[in-house]
Amino acid sequence: MKKEKGIRKNVLCTMRLLAEKDVPSALDLHRKITLEIGDENIFCAEHTIEESILGKGFVIGIFDSDYLVAMRAISYGGKYMEEAQKDLQLHSSERDHIAVMDFCITEKAFRGNYVQHFTFLKAEEILYPERYHLHSTISPLNIFSLRNVLRSGFLIVDLKEKYGGYLRFILHKDIRTLPHIYTHEHIEVPLEDYDSHLALLSMGYYGYAIKGGYTGFSIVYGTKVAIRQTGERA
Repeated sequence: MKKEKGIRKNVLCTMRLLAEKDVPSALDLHRKITLEIGDENIFCAEHTIEESILGKGFVIGIFDSDYLVAMRAISYGGKYMEEAQKDLQLHSSERDHIAVMDFCITEKAFRGNYVQHFTFLKAEEILYPERYHLHSTISPLNIFSLRNVLRSGFLIVDLKEKYGGYLRFILHKDIRTLPHIYTHEHIEVPLEDYDSHLALLSMGYYGYAIKGGYTGFSIVYGTKVAIRQTGERA
């Protein structure tokens, strides 16, 4: 669905992995969205796009005819794996099974089509079974992306400064063993109450949803449920 000048219309789009010839279009789209947002704190630097397209990951592109309107970038090269391994506190033997979900951006006219969600599903299809630890970092200011990532099965596991001092939630999704989260007696923490987020995360809680109300947004926390071999809760 495309929205422009007060009109909504169906357009036929295609989805494919970007190739080297698509690098200029990908960089142009990234710069355009960065300028629209007006805050470089929101998502990663553009240099990771070309690296991913050229082999240190991949980029999924959505095209309206030959025009790139959305893309999702995934990295699994070099320093990104080391940082992700530390963020997720994984053993070194798991390093080659990690993928960093860099970002997903969409042209304004094509927003509202659940691009974040279905490109997540496509990325998981490509990555699994070789890579099953999915790592994502999201600014607390980026409520839209945070909500979509949590709805896609990720859990908040930490909150720390990244990328030269920008605050980021650290999110993890293990495709093999999705955890059971105990949601009764959950705890809601206002998005801007960073000390409380850190306290709960240090106690073994996991952020699994975001809620909005008249007073602002909150992260909903629960604990992992111990599962017996029969699948029943311990």
